Amino acid sequence: MKAIALLFAALLFVGCGSKPSAPKTATPASGDVSFAKDIQPVLTQTCMPCHAGGPAAKGKYDVTGYAGVMGDGSGSAPDVIPGKADSSSLYLRLTGAVPPLMPKGRPALDSAHLGTIRKWIDQGAKNN
Repeated sequence: MKAIALLFAALLFVGCGSKPSAPKTATPASGDVSFAKDIQPVLTQTCMPCHAGGPAAKGKYDVTGYAGVMGDGSGSAPDVIPGKADSSSLYLRLTGAVPPLMPKGRPALDSAHLGTIRKWIDQGAKNN
């Protein structure tokens, strides 16, 4: 019995280890996805460590605001094509459909966040 208690305590301790947490925005069940409320916080937390604007931004991709997120299409596909998530480089890189999977060296976005980004792009990628 003591061995089971020790095993449980060890598993509990391991399970409570510190690992990066996912952004805390919910997927809107219906209606428009808001860039300011739903998209920007996710990109700020997951992408900004590398893509924070200025000349030092990796890949010259800036996620500090709407214009930067929309990008100039300097890669193999436009960064965001309103209405077409499956053709948008941002979405394709976040899902790993186009390498490299982003964010590099950080936990991948969960399906809820990917779904929100997809919905935002498919709704026209509005600056709302």
